[in-house]
Amino acid sequence: MKLKNLIPQRYRRQLIRRFGRAELVRLPNGQYELLGGNDADRAAAFEWTSLFAHEIVFTHFHREEKVRCRPRQPWFRARLQPAL
Repeated sequence: MKLKNLIPQRYRRQLIRRFGRAELVRLPNGQYELLGGNDADRAAAFEWTSLFAHEIVFTHFHREEKVRCRPRQPWFRARLQPAL
């Protein structure tokens, strides 16, 4: 059995290079993304890609690596019954 059939395509990403806390990853669809890091880490990534990886293009969009959304609201509110 092949491993690519067990792990969904969207969860596979290849780490290209790490710059401090920023990670440059390649997604399965061929796109590159820079995740996490502070401004100095991102500047180092921009400089490295300008020298060694000309095909990588960055946008101004900045996404943290493991950002969680706001907590989900419950579907049903718990109703307390008066004690008898």
